[in-house]
Amino acid sequence: MTERTTEALRAKVQDLMKYGTSANMEELDKIYHEDIVVMDLSIDGRLVTLQKQEFMAMLKDAFKDKIPEDHMWSRIHSVTVDGDRGHVLISRKIPVGGPSMHIELSIDFIFEDGRWQVIREVNFSRPDAETA
Repeated sequence: MTERTTEALRAKVQDLMKYGTSANMEELDKIYHEDIVVMDLSIDGRLVTLQKQEFMAMLKDAFKDKIPEDHMWSRIHSVTVDGDRGHVLISRKIPVGGPSMHIELSIDFIFEDGRWQVIREVNFSRPDAETA
């Protein structure tokens, strides 16, 4: 979808999850803006900040040899659109950094070049209580 609506942004989030869990770097490259910054704050207070290529490499490694359908759990709390800007607040359970993690993601999107792109992610991650 190439519209500036909450429905189109919600569909882009579904694409983001599908391409991320299948490590589809070609499609992720289209969704992640060139200037994306990803900040992850862990439960122990450690902050990791990554740029696009570092983040994509981490995802590729995290989801290699994984079954994508096993990692599609999500709870979307909020989707908002204001012109060319969008925001999604979502919870995910994914195997990043080892065991399954419960991650709260605050994702900022920009509508540029005829599509929604992630410009910033701010995440809070902790071990998933169900798998710990």
